[in-house]
Amino acid sequence: MRDVNALWRYPLISLGWVLSASVLGWGVNAARRASLPLVAPFSYAHDCPEKFVLSSPQVAAKLALRLAQKQPGEVLFVDARPTELFSADHPPGARSIPYSFITPFGAGAAAPLRAYKHIFLYCDSPKDRLAGLQAELMRKAGLSQVRTIKGGLAALRGASPSTRPTRGAHE
Repeated sequence: MRDVNALWRYPLISLGWVLSASVLGWGVNAARRASLPLVAPFSYAHDCPEKFVLSSPQVAAKLALRLAQKQPGEVLFVDARPTELFSADHPPGARSIPYSFITPFGAGAAAPLRAYKHIFLYCDSPKDRLAGLQAELMRKAGLSQVRTIKGGLAALRGASPSTRPTRGAHE
């Protein structure tokens, strides 16, 4: 009988320690003013962006460029790619606002962009994913004038020779 008890003794002691630590952790977390979530705070769309259906309106690159020529100062081109790619090359006049699920675009960042009548986002990811996700966040922050450029950076470059990349300059 002693041998059977010895076999169960250490696993039960270990289980007791694990349960005690878990209860203590939950108690401390509950006592904090800003308790930590028990699940990841990221939405399904950020976890599996290829399954997220984008609903942001798209516009052809030629139309976006025409609007920029007709309404100078009222049109902003936004690069949703990572800062490193923007720094390497980007169309003249574009602004870098990279998509990030860790530090998403918020209402505070939207305030200076409200002055623009049209905001066109682009990227170089398949199906304009980064631009579409960034546009969704911008629309949620209250910017209704946001659209993505269909075909992204390649379409923008193909639509006009004046959108040839500027290397290394930050706009």
